Amino acid sequence: MQRFIIAPILAVALALHASADPSAEAFVSDTAEAVAQSSAPEIELTQSIDVDAVARFTLGKYSRRVSDEDKARFEDAYQGFLEAALAGHTHILAGADVRVIGSIDRNEHDCIVETRLAHEGQDAETIRWRVIHKGGEWRVVDVEWQGLWLAIEQRAQISAIMDKPRATIEDAITALEGDA
Repeated sequence: MQRFIIAPILAVALALHASADPSAEAFVSDTAEAVAQSSAPEIELTQSIDVDAVARFTLGKYSRRVSDEDKARFEDAYQGFLEAALAGHTHILAGADVRVIGSIDRNEHDCIVETRLAHEGQDAETIRWRVIHKGGEWRVVDVEWQGLWLAIEQRAQISAIMDKPRATIEDAITALEGDA
């Protein structure tokens, strides 16, 4: 009986330590290193993100309920929000020694890469990067820091706005512009 319980646990543990596509790991390593050494880290990081895909994910089920024009306006507002948010948090990577410590393929085009960031005199931090291979290149679509997946959290916040009675895409755009 114990053998049937241990085997699935062992399989999951081995899968979590499996190495993913080396090109995904190299992309994250190069991106994190470039951001850590950049004089404009928010720009460097924004260039590695598939902003349109993240904006559509953030809009969630409401993406199907708004016009293409409104989606484009939301994506523009999201770009501004993202750039402002990143400008306030790139210090996490600035000057850090970044090391890839593992990765997991979710499928052949979707990978989570785990990195360890070390700043001199401080405890190391772990950041996980979800990257998607699309159009012949890897792009960042989410980042997990301190136990929080940022795109997932932003999606929950937009849903909370849009779930209100009589809420419109304008309310979501205004919220993004107010946070930018």
